[in-house]
Amino acid sequence: MSGPVLIRAWAEFYHNDYIGVAHPGPRFEGDLALLIDTSHPMIYPEFQRGLELAKKIIQAQGRFCLQFDFGPSIDKWLKTSYPQGCLALRNIRGHQARLYVTNYDKPQHCLDCNALWCALLAPCWLLSAPCYKTYRRFKCKDIVCKIRAPVVRRTILPNGKIVEVTK
Repeated sequence: MSGPVLIRAWAEFYHNDYIGVAHPGPRFEGDLALLIDTSHPMIYPEFQRGLELAKKIIQAQGRFCLQFDFGPSIDKWLKTSYPQGCLALRNIRGHQARLYVTNYDKPQHCLDCNALWCALLAPCWLLSAPCYKTYRRFKCKDIVCKIRAPVVRRTILPNGKIVEVTK
């Protein structure tokens, strides 16, 4: 991949200045348009590694699902753009910031839950998740590349000049 890739991602952020306040502080929720420079030195090696593994699987007549996850980069950007003060409650969820290249099917991420959900929904999770994960492991090879490159926010001025936005 030599050109930029445009993906649509969804993220949510809210911030309470003081614990117990009924009205949350700054809130951001919605779609983000991410233009990814695939030639960037922090991104290019991850893309190449994933595409090389996928190429080997295709040559062996296998099935694969290559996933590029931009969630960690979006989470880090939200944390630095909306810093947390003392006595503050903050929740950041970067969702649907994944790009898939596959010849099989995307994985079901509803079964990738944290330990708290596993404890609360243990019977349901114990009956469904191991079966699905075992089935998926036999059917295809999942390749996950977590992209940790910094997010740079830019905008276009009325005169056509592109500038970086700090806040």
